[in-house]
Amino acid sequence: MSEPRDPTDWTDPYHDLSNLTGDEPIPPLEDPNTPPATPPGSPLLTGLVVGLLLVALSVAVFQLLTGDDTAVAGATTTTSVPDGTTTTVPGSTTTTTSPLPPSDAYPPVGEPIPVGRMKLMTDRVRVQADDIPDLTFGNAADLVIGALTASFGDPDEDTGWQVSTGEWGVCVGDLERVVRFGPFAAIVTMVDDTDVFNGYRQDVGFGDLGSPASQLETLSGLRAGDTVGDLKQIYANQTVEFGTDAAVGEIFELRGAESNDLILWGPVAGQGDQDPVIGVYAPDLCAR
Repeated sequence: MSEPRDPTDWTDPYHDLSNLTGDEPIPPLEDPNTPPATPPGSPLLTGLVVGLLLVALSVAVFQLLTGDDTAVAGATTTTSVPDGTTTTVPGSTTTTTSPLPPSDAYPPVGEPIPVGRMKLMTDRVRVQADDIPDLTFGNAADLVIGALTASFGDPDEDTGWQVSTGEWGVCVGDLERVVRFGPFAAIVTMVDDTDVFNGYRQDVGFGDLGSPASQLETLSGLRAGDTVGDLKQIYANQTVEFGTDAAVGEIFELRGAESNDLILWGPVAGQGDQDPVIGVYAPDLCAR
């Protein structure tokens, strides 16, 4: 037990305040060295940040799960089919390939036509016989190639349907079929799903000069293998020009004296009178 306190030994707690006049400065309420507290964050901003993080995480997980099996939007998907044509639908991002039409052989049609009665012209093979129609560009190929087969025998070569690269004068990307009898190549195209005879090229470079087709000549009498001198003499009343073709090389062009329209053209070995005319070609389909 503590000893009793002397009641006279007492200190007034307000002793230091008795002399205040009211002009003294207010003592600081807290230590000025204490750093200010950070204000609480906004709940809306915090939620937005968390939401964006969750979205980014979801996209990353989706890409990992789908891998390469998902096509990128706007990309072009190509399906390859051997011996096919490529078709792109406007506004579509998918490119599909279609198989080529069947290339069944053209059977012989009619009686053989003597080669001396066939004449090479600008838009046809003229047949000098009243009971046999001309083999005109635009005619059904089964009738024209059938007549050529009946006259010259089975073709030496049939490319079947193929996509044109421009080599045979057909527009690049279109369908073409080249059926060759010795040095004579008949060019077939597709018009409204129908096989159509649409050009020819007579060229000694194609080979098999023993074929009766090697005797084919123009209406005026020019034949592949004749000389440039023969060409100039036969067509003295027309215009014969020489130039260079990127695919064929050195060429001649036979044009109408008044119209300047292209009548026939073909490769030559040079411009001298003794240089041979290698080929006689109808005007290219893509240029007509």
